[in-house]
Amino acid sequence: MWGDEPQLQAFRERLKLLLVAHQQELNPKKVIAAEGDVLFHQGDSVETLMLLTEGRVAVDIHQGNELHTLAEVESVELLGEVGFFANGKHYADFRVVKGHAELLAIQGEALLQAMLFDTDLVVEMLSLVSERCRRGNQVIAMLLSGINAVHDDCPERIEQSMTELGGVHFCIAKASRQLQKMHQLRQS
Repeated sequence: MWGDEPQLQAFRERLKLLLVAHQQELNPKKVIAAEGDVLFHQGDSVETLMLLTEGRVAVDIHQGNELHTLAEVESVELLGEVGFFANGKHYADFRVVKGHAELLAIQGEALLQAMLFDTDLVVEMLSLVSERCRRGNQVIAMLLSGINAVHDDCPERIEQSMTELGGVHFCIAKASRQLQKMHQLRQS
C-alpha cells in the first residue's frame, strides 16, 4: 500500500496458485464494479475478501467529518485482509476509481480454511502485513518529526521532512505540503 513491498510480488503469485489449487473450496465469484462503487465500507464486518484482478481502488478513511484517501491500489491486490485478520471490521472504504474494476470475491472463512494447507502463503502474508506496519510506523515518525520541526521553527528540518514525506505516497506528500503551509502561516 505504501509502495512496492518486496513481499508483494511473491504473495501475489502464491495467492494465484492458492486460488487455482483450491478453486472448488474457495469458489471465487467474479465481480465487475463501476467507477465510484464502494466495495467495502469502513466499520462493516469482513465477510468477504476480494482479489483485485483489473482496475484501481482507492482506500479511503473517515476521520470525523473528514475523508482521507490513503492510497490507490491496482491489480493484483487482496482487499479486506487487514480487517479480516485484525478485528473483523474494515478499517477503510474501498472505492473503485479511474474506470471499472474486475475482482474475485472469496468468503473469508473459505480462504482461512484453504490457508491451513499452505504455510508458505501464511508466512508471506504475515511478512507483507509486518512490512506494511513497519512502513506505517516510519511514516508516523516522519510526520511527527515534521510537526516538531514546524513547532520549533526549524526550516532545515522542515525541508528534510518535506523531502522524506514527499517520496512516500501521494496522501503523505499532501501532509508534507500542509506542514509547509503551517510553517508559512506561522511566519506571517
